[in-house]
Amino acid sequence: MRKSTGGVRAWYVLLPVILVVAVAAGVFFTGKTGPTGENEWVTFIKANTGDAQAQYLSGLPYDKRRGGIDDAARASGWYEKAAAQGHMDAQIALADLYNDDKGVANRDKAFALYKAVKAPSPDIKRKLAEFYLTGRGSVPKDVEIGERLLREAAQAGDKAAEKAWGQRLNSAGDREGAKLWLIKCADRGDTQCLTDMAYLFYNTGDQPKAISYFNRAADRGNADAQIRLSMLYFNGMAVKKDLAVAYKWALLARKGPKGSAAVSEAREAVPFIESRLTPDQKVEGQKQADAFKPAS
Repeated sequence: MRKSTGGVRAWYVLLPVILVVAVAAGVFFTGKTGPTGENEWVTFIKANTGDAQAQYLSGLPYDKRRGGIDDAARASGWYEKAAAQGHMDAQIALADLYNDDKGVANRDKAFALYKAVKAPSPDIKRKLAEFYLTGRGSVPKDVEIGERLLREAAQAGDKAAEKAWGQRLNSAGDREGAKLWLIKCADRGDTQCLTDMAYLFYNTGDQPKAISYFNRAADRGNADAQIRLSMLYFNGMAVKKDLAVAYKWALLARKGPKGSAAVSEAREAVPFIESRLTPDQKVEGQKQADAFKPAS
């Protein structure tokens, strides 16, 4: 009597199916959770079948500006696909990538994408303002439009715009107007704004407030504020003369950003101050500099 081969044939048919299902399940369950809580493999499949949201999410891991690695080519590839379908977040992300590029053509693309946003947020208004104020890319310079957009962004609470608008007013000589905006970023601990506020108060005769702001900026590591304090303590201007403290701040300012004016000034100031120190003053100033830790 012949044995039945039906069961064997069924296993030959079912085994590949079972293996495919098992592999697919393994891939699924080993996939990480993406930004929306969805399995990354599901997002990958959706992205490759035309889902705009999935395409946008697939670009994020390669976008350094948004917490990913620095692979602008792969990020823009996904963003372009999503933006072509009208995905607004992808459009803005793509514009940001183009805007970071130094080439005129890509900056012009960025400008066009920002302009296409129907209800621009404050940060987009700030970015558009930069184009108009500086003639970025091949955009014709238009100070009136640029200042209006920057002011609107600042008034809407964009932090970078508040700082930029305050600095612009300061450059234009509107010191009181500048204070209203620069104090906002100074209170957030921005060292450049703290230093700007110090100069504003010093130049308007309020030396105690100026020294306070210089100290706050210097304590946070701002080389410009540090070299100003060094000069003030060396000359006894608005503070009690103290050569050891002047030496301390000059030593610290010398460690600032390479190529900055403050560092260049500090490099000249250090040997100049040293030549006028007693051995004890030099030791004390060096000791204070060595013990310095920037405030958070």
